[in-house]
Amino acid sequence: MKDRRAYIIILFIILIGLVATVLFFVIPKAAAISLPYKWNHIPIDQKRVFVHQYLGKPEKDNMSNGDEYTAGRTNGTYVLTIFYNKDSVATNYNLVFNYKLGFFHKQYDLTPVEE
Repeated sequence: MKDRRAYIIILFIILIGLVATVLFFVIPKAAAISLPYKWNHIPIDQKRVFVHQYLGKPEKDNMSNGDEYTAGRTNGTYVLTIFYNKDSVATNYNLVFNYKLGFFHKQYDLTPVEE
């Protein structure tokens, strides 16, 4: 009986480890790989007009808080926010993937870290 309980506990620990690996490693890597095509090369240091020509019309067009683009997937939504300076030149951006699976919701930051 003790051996059976030990196997069940070990199996449960392995299952938790597998779920944690999928949620915190596999999903963010897969989300980064499956970005919308034009979002692979975001035009930073370009005028706002050029960014709109390249990416299309944003969902939320707000110069002070940045332009916000969204792309939906079956299991979540990508949100790209591009920020501009006073001369309407794109200075930086924020890329987020909002993952939804049943009751589980998590937000992954996909913005590359510059070194």
